[in-house]
Amino acid sequence: MSAPDQQLFPTVTLLLGIVIGVILVPDSRVALAASEEPAAAQSSPTTPTSVVTRLTGPQVYREVCIACHAPPGVGGAPALGDRDAWAPRIAQGMETLVEHALRGFSSSTGGIMPRKGGRLDLSDEEVVSAVEYMVEQASQ
Repeated sequence: MSAPDQQLFPTVTLLLGIVIGVILVPDSRVALAASEEPAAAQSSPTTPTSVVTRLTGPQVYREVCIACHAPPGVGGAPALGDRDAWAPRIAQGMETLVEHALRGFSSSTGGIMPRKGGRLDLSDEEVVSAVEYMVEQASQ
């Protein structure tokens, strides 16, 4: 290569790199030292805020509780809507029913209530809503 070609090659390579960079990364943000925008705002991507959706009592029943509380009831679990099966449990009070549903319970007759119905990802409020729903169905 001649001397003029040797000087031209780096310039062309630099320009070619800039053009390719602009084409391949059109939305990139370049942080400049003189920029007034804070560096954190320049480099952090915007993320949507997550929305937590809580399940209602009937939804928790249909997704979880139905496995044992659907008629006729499994493993000593009172079936949804069965007044006679629910009556002695309701007589113990809502606080006891909720405690058993949240913490789990084993009865002397062999009935077992797993903690949160085995769905530990449920919030306490969701479990309470499900208990309230099932008690309401037994009271109708």
